[in-house]
Amino acid sequence: MVTSPPSRAPARSALPLVVLALAPLWLIMLFGRGLWTPDEPREADIAWRMSLQSDRTLPHLADAPFLEKPPLSYWMSAAGITLFGDSPGAARAPNFLYAAIGAASVAGLALAMQAETLAAIIAGLVAMSALIVFRVSVWLAPDAGLLAGCALALLGAWRGYHAAPGLPKLRGYALMHLGAAIGFMAKSAPGWLLPALALLGLIVWERRWAELRRWEIYAGFLIQLLIIGPWLLAIAHEADAGETLSTLFWHNLIGRFTRVASPAALDYTSGHHNSPGKYLRELPVYLLPWTLVVAAALARSWRQVRGSAPGATAWRFALCASLPFLVLLSVAATARDVYAAPGLIGFGLLAALWVQEAERSPHRLDRLAVRFSRYLTALIAWALAGAIAVLAAVGEASRPRSAVIALAVIAVAHLALLYAARAERNGDFPRSLAWIYGGYAPALCLAALVVLPVIDRWQDLPALARRIHADTAHAPLALLDADETTIAVLDHGLRTRFTLLSTPAGTVGPRTADSTRAGAADSAAGRAAQLLAGWFDTQGPNARVLVLLPGHTPGAVTRWLARFVPGVPPGDGVAGELAAAGGATLVQRYELPQGRRYALLGPPGHTVN
Repeated sequence: MVTSPPSRAPARSALPLVVLALAPLWLIMLFGRGLWTPDEPREADIAWRMSLQSDRTLPHLADAPFLEKPPLSYWMSAAGITLFGDSPGAARAPNFLYAAIGAASVAGLALAMQAETLAAIIAGLVAMSALIVFRVSVWLAPDAGLLAGCALALLGAWRGYHAAPGLPKLRGYALMHLGAAIGFMAKSAPGWLLPALALLGLIVWERRWAELRRWEIYAGFLIQLLIIGPWLLAIAHEADAGETLSTLFWHNLIGRFTRVASPAALDYTSGHHNSPGKYLRELPVYLLPWTLVVAAALARSWRQVRGSAPGATAWRFALCASLPFLVLLSVAATARDVYAAPGLIGFGLLAALWVQEAERSPHRLDRLAVRFSRYLTALIAWALAGAIAVLAAVGEASRPRSAVIALAVIAVAHLALLYAARAERNGDFPRSLAWIYGGYAPALCLAALVVLPVIDRWQDLPALARRIHADTAHAPLALLDADETTIAVLDHGLRTRFTLLSTPAGTVGPRTADSTRAGAADSAAGRAAQLLAGWFDTQGPNARVLVLLPGHTPGAVTRWLARFVPGVPPGDGVAGELAAAGGATLVQRYELPQGRRYALLGPPGHTVN
């Protein structure tokens, strides 16, 4: 059932309303699915380990310290596991808090910029339901905590900048420092970068140099010292404290922006390569379904930022909260789409400012942006219904149930979009956008009822891990060029004992994608053969080696797609080469439909039962 979007209610209602509107999306994606690659199996293992640790200074992946991120998100997920038991939903439970803080902060910031209640709600909806921000919000990873900290810090930066000197300004900047500290403890320096770039960019733009001399802007560093300091002090008392700090803040931080001298295992520039203009090219996808709304807001901002009216500052701040951060990411050596998520907060603010101005003085571009956003949302609903139909047709989902849900997706979306069209014709752009969201969110939630269980079967790595654990319980096990996901699923809840074997070509950095690792393994058969020969000689005839195979297992969907786009079945990579050359025997395969593939190797000449 589609409910009426919020009316022009009192400003205090904007914060709970935006959280309530977004909650169904968060709830179904946080608690309605298992752990998915990339990253989530690793993060779940680290959180599970943290829940068992007596010393929680450093996160651990299996038995080794994990020095890529500060521990806040792992502390929070460990608390969820302790309270609710070890499950994906328990580990993700803190994400609901992060998402609520982010949405309320964006809506609160729009209100502080003098936006009306419904426009402030639109700011929260656009910012937090944009594709990449939504994905970050519901993904088990430190980025969700970073996003919440950045949103809170931006709210504090704006309040501090506009407040009267003394206690009001101190309160604003104190909130900025609190948010920055949360962001830092979630994902290190990026928690500082976004609010710093936004505030400094606004000061430079408006030549308000005196703001940099205000004591209130610096007093809040005491908050950061009180939050971050005890953790750094605890690290200082750890063994190898210097190496730990160097890994956290040199190799893992500076080493992501530019190549630095580092061991191969800490060379982060070897994976997730950046390319010129990557974030700008992909930005329209990151912003779905609000791409056209943001484009119209950017077009109007060109005029708004050049004015001298008090409202121009809000437009400038919204741009400073987005573009400088994306520009900085664009010159980094590494790139992942999730890195851009904090930079999209500013676009939500732009949407709020735009929708108010467009309602007062609509231009043709504004009307087209709203109208084609409706069409885009309808297209997304039909795409979701089509995906459900394909899953049902190939036998991955129940046909009667899928047919009902597919029809419901289309019906609910189109009903809401009819109301959106009526509001647009009446010139009520805020209400039209609210109705567009009212069509998009239910369609996504309904589709998830069919799609999530299917993807869970494709991503059921714990089931593979249990089989591997059982098959190797009484045998020495080694992992050849294992990625973090493999290590995590074998450790999580099982504590499978294994030895890591790495070829020089296979040692491509801790965050390299699966496909890159598999490709590296293909060129390392000779080195791998030497490693395995030594392992089998020392461990005996019962020894086993687990290898991640390249590509994904063909399934019903890939066979259906092959009718239209013929593909080449994946080979067995280095495992196949070793078996063909007589360097090992392929003892067992472990495969998930549309998912990962592993081979368990035994010594040459081993008889397979």
